[in-house]
Amino acid sequence: MKDEKQFSEQGLSKEGAARRRLFNQSGGLVASFAIGSMLTGQAIAATPESAAVSAPDQHTLNQFLKVSRLLTGHQTLDTTLGQRLWEALHQHSAQFSDQYAALSQWIDEHKPADVEALDQQLQGQPQHEVMMSIIRGWYLGVVDNSHHAQVLSYQNALMYQVPRDGMVIPTYAHNGPDYWTAEPPPVDRLLTF
Repeated sequence: MKDEKQFSEQGLSKEGAARRRLFNQSGGLVASFAIGSMLTGQAIAATPESAAVSAPDQHTLNQFLKVSRLLTGHQTLDTTLGQRLWEALHQHSAQFSDQYAALSQWIDEHKPADVEALDQQLQGQPQHEVMMSIIRGWYLGVVDNSHHAQVLSYQNALMYQVPRDGMVIPTYAHNGPDYWTAEPPPVDRLLTF
């Protein structure tokens, strides 16, 4: 009753007073959500799980790239992407270091001829999953399959390297209007990686 008298003194109708009250309350609600989100974000950033993984030393990175060359079949891999992939795999799985060390040691001891031989030899063993996660990272440019996966590489993901001379990376314009009407390049040579 007191509010109605105050609003009527200001020249507001009953509906105008209700709108003003709703506006004030929704403003307070928006402000509380904004402050809550900010505090939640700060709390998440302070947790140890989100702490940044340190970059691998040069020897570790070189060894990772050597293993990656065997696993992907590509001899020229981007070093910067390799470092980002190493860090992302560590952030994604706390056991990655140990699993990768076991895989690397297994490769050094058994010296498989190629990734197909390695895949057959590792079927059913724990190293198979880490092998597949490294391959998945290089080819897809992400290390997990969630909807919020961090994209490490899009343009340089290996899945786009093989058909690069005849297929444009999705979302990039290739030439101009009607570029798709031209004949694709002939397959007269095998690509080397």
